[in-house]
Amino acid sequence: MAPLQHLLAVMRPSAPAIPPGEVLRINESIVLSAALISHVAADCNIRVLLIKGPAATLVGARPVRPSLDIDVLLQRSDLKALLAALEQRGWAARIPEVSEAFPEHSTTLINPGWPSDIDVHWRFPGFYEKESVVFERLWTARESVELGGRPVWTLSHNDALLVTLLHALRSPAKGVLHDDVTFCLNKIRSSPQVHYDRALELGAIGPLGPFFASLPETRAFDLGEPPFDWVLRTTAQRSATLRLFHLMEIPWSRKPAALWQALVPSRESISWHDLELRDMKRWRQTSFRFRRLWRSLTEGVQTVKEVREIRARLQK
Repeated sequence: MAPLQHLLAVMRPSAPAIPPGEVLRINESIVLSAALISHVAADCNIRVLLIKGPAATLVGARPVRPSLDIDVLLQRSDLKALLAALEQRGWAARIPEVSEAFPEHSTTLINPGWPSDIDVHWRFPGFYEKESVVFERLWTARESVELGGRPVWTLSHNDALLVTLLHALRSPAKGVLHDDVTFCLNKIRSSPQVHYDRALELGAIGPLGPFFASLPETRAFDLGEPPFDWVLRTTAQRSATLRLFHLMEIPWSRKPAALWQALVPSRESISWHDLELRDMKRWRQTSFRFRRLWRSLTEGVQTVKEVREIRARLQK
């Protein structure tokens, strides 16, 4: 079955997730899932913007490289309706790893017949203006590109540059994203104040302060301070750090439950990366629980170091 025929099949709610024996390549899955979610959103009268990935590449806001998933942004009020519509087509929400260290911002959808995921965002970390305000401003400036043989809505070139930059700065340990910062710098330095003004409108000045401080045209501007949420996201490189920091910060009345969750994680928590574990007998999950606990213990020194870095940054 050709990729386009496969897409038309899965667009129908009653169709199975994938025909028996059919295997999608990752590059096919990426563009077809972009077209699929655009089609489903339009049927549900939901406004959806593709962010990052191939759409960003098409508007010239990200280096050319393969993608592993599709990211979309919508209004929080439309989330349930879109998830329900995609569930009819074989997609299910991956249960997030349990952590209350910072607010959730997206839901990851998976489908056994597709090798790529769909991340549905209602908030993009780095944009700290009110969610609805951010979406409306991004939607007003949107552009149309073609993916999977279908026109889809995505961010404008300038807005997509900010998303690429924020995503790279949010994950400093991932070397592949270092080139993204250089890429964005080369694009933004031609009109830095335009991008500064847009970042200000979207509430991204705090996170992007160090970046704009490196440019002569904007280094004297008000660059604000990064929010607590951003400090956590950019400093903590392991889940154990988030759990420990959360345990330290919450009231004493909530500490026992949080500690128990960290030491004896729920079935949903350990099946975050592998949904097959969700249906496995409890005694067979023991090895997975032990490996997680052992990893946390062996990373203990680095975890404590990260917690200290977070507290130091927050106290400045």
